[in-house]
This record gives sequence, structure tokens and C-alpha cells, in this order.
Amino acid sequence: MAPVRTLIVDDHADVRFLIRAIMEDAAEEVEVVAEADGVESALAQLDEVAPDVVVMDARMPRVDGFEAAPLLLARRPGVALVLCTGLVDDDVRRRAADAGIATVVSKDEFDHLPAAIVAAAGRAV
Repeated sequence: MAPVRTLIVDDHADVRFLIRAIMEDAAEEVEVVAEADGVESALAQLDEVAPDVVVMDARMPRVDGFEAAPLLLARRPGVALVLCTGLVDDDVRRRAADAGIATVVSKDEFDHLPAAIVAAAGRAV
């Protein structure tokens, strides 16, 4: 089975680097096809890179992950969204679900990210 094509969206280059490194360890299951430093850049790349999943930070300048979700889904309705945040609680999960985000992953549990991406894409983990 082809790997899950993934776009990483985070305003911090070091976080994008960390996520990419984790994904390289899961290379058979997940392929990072592009990175973006914000929602505007992600939207500009979305059609070209055709990701299965977008992994994005909850807190970014200008447009946060909750606000970005409907924009990304309007542009590419079939894409699954995975939100990364420092605090995962019921309010965050509710806001994420309301925005159309498939999964929320704590930044303290990035080692779970490959499985979350595969699951969000609708593939067996």
C-alpha cells in the first residue's frame, strides 16, 4: 500500500523538522510531501502536492489550526486533518471536531503521530 501523503503546517521550522524526522522513521506508512510555515502557504501548495493528511499546529499567527480547518477542507474536501497542540482537553477535542479535524495529538506524544496520520487517512494501523 502506498504511504499516506502528508503536508506539515507549523510556523516553527524546528517543529516541522522534528515531525519530518519522526515521519522518516515511519517511511513505509507516511510520506512527507511538503511543509508550510502557515495556512496561506499550505493553501498555496494543497492542490499541487495533493496530501491525504494535513498535520498542523493549533496555535499559529494570523490563522490558527481551528480556523484553518474549514479553509483547507473547502479547498480539498477529501483531506484528513490532524491537529497538534500542547494541551489536549475536552474543549480542544470539541473545537477540533466542530472544525472538521479528524484527530488531535498532544505535542508531548509526537511518537503517536504516525499512527494518528494513518488512522486519519482511514487506513488500518
